Amino acid sequence: MNMFKKNRCERAGEWLFSVLPAKREGIEDGNFAALFDAGLYAPSATLVPTQEASGAKTYVGRDGFVEWMRTWTEDFRDWRMWPEKIIDAGDDRIVALVRQTAIGKASGVPVEQRFGIVWTVRSGQVIEQRNYIDPAEALEAVKLSE
Repeated sequence: MNMFKKNRCERAGEWLFSVLPAKREGIEDGNFAALFDAGLYAPSATLVPTQEASGAKTYVGRDGFVEWMRTWTEDFRDWRMWPEKIIDAGDDRIVALVRQTAIGKASGVPVEQRFGIVWTVRSGQVIEQRNYIDPAEALEAVKLSE
């Protein structure tokens, strides 16, 4: 990978995660459109959830992202998500190994999960997000390993 492309992707990853903490608070409070409203995601960006997720289909744009996030989090309170590791995967792709925690609304049981996200970034915006239930699958998708 040439140095310009590597630096550009690293900058995109740094930018994404420098803005995400401020936006993450809004997302965690239910403002699921915050990433689109901040310009982090392209208007026609796609989100491909894990195959294991209920209602797994491809979601498109701001409304699709909001729909998915509501579906994903509706049974929980105190939902939090943060990146544990960010990797420049080349070809304008960024991998995040992510941890999320929450408490079941009905059960009161705390839950914790690690998963992977692969973002494809163009012109400084996410154009695709693919989620993987196993972080190793996200790495495999971009031909990396932990």
